[in-house]
Amino acid sequence: MSRRVAFELLFIAALLASACHSRPSRHHARVSQELTHRPASVQGRALRHLCADVGSEPCVAACPSTLPPKDHAECLIEFRFAHDAEALDLARALYAKTGVLPGVDTSKSQSTYAGENVTTKPALPLGDDRQHLAWIIASFERYDEVFSALAAQAPAPIDFSLRPDAFVFFRTETRTYPSAWGQGGVVGYNLDGPLHTSERDVLETLFHELFHLNDERRGGWSASALGDVFEGIIRRCGADDECLGGFAPYDTRVPDGTYYPFDERTRDVREYGAELALRWYLEHEAMLKGSPLEPPFKCGPDENHVVWERITNDFFGGLDLTRACERPPPSNGS
Repeated sequence: MSRRVAFELLFIAALLASACHSRPSRHHARVSQELTHRPASVQGRALRHLCADVGSEPCVAACPSTLPPKDHAECLIEFRFAHDAEALDLARALYAKTGVLPGVDTSKSQSTYAGENVTTKPALPLGDDRQHLAWIIASFERYDEVFSALAAQAPAPIDFSLRPDAFVFFRTETRTYPSAWGQGGVVGYNLDGPLHTSERDVLETLFHELFHLNDERRGGWSASALGDVFEGIIRRCGADDECLGGFAPYDTRVPDGTYYPFDERTRDVREYGAELALRWYLEHEAMLKGSPLEPPFKCGPDENHVVWERITNDFFGGLDLTRACERPPPSNGS
């Protein structure tokens, strides 16, 4: 089942399972007190991410902050995952291979687009949930494989970071949104998230969130670089699903609505940017496999070509391996 099909089916299931949450969360607008107060030291950040739910005292007793940063992080991972040997191996592998910490999100709730709140609680990926760690590791391995091949062909350096500082895990108890959020260098990951049903779904969802982190790092790139085009599309199409379809970078849809970046309940230029970045990744991954996605996104309306060129140049080293577009010949007399 694709991530997009899962989005629709599990969205409906979420409506039945939870009356307090009816649609995806504006994850990038969520601001927790913890994320707004970034500890100065590497050890302090590791302590916050891994021990926010249990308090610092037991973690400091087990892993003194006088340890070198890498040793300190490895000690905290072993302390927190000690009761599940398989999860511990995966958490160690995640940190060893990527430098990304597996921590917890202690927010008690997160707000939705409608201003509603969904209750959340911190949860490490232990027991059956350890599968999420395996999917995350596999996603990073695939990103590295793809971008290693692409970087060798790019005319300029690729300026897209593939690593957050940490994952902070939480759960919503029912399979409901938000599935994930990206902010402040951190990716929040819902162990009950509807979009986390397979390795491939996780890969696509995480790339979407990585764009939010890169967008934030660039001072809100999507608003300045894509805002004019995005607003023009909204003025042109309004809520017309058929009209919006030509401009949607990918087929994520809001049930009983339209495409995710454009639906009035989820409309945001940052989501447009994240779906555009994901489309760039998917098209180039497909090119490396020798099975290009057709038609290329850039070959749709003129606006698509404009935004494709902007994200390609600003994040992906000017690399565009997709085929040239077949434009209609000029009319007589032009």
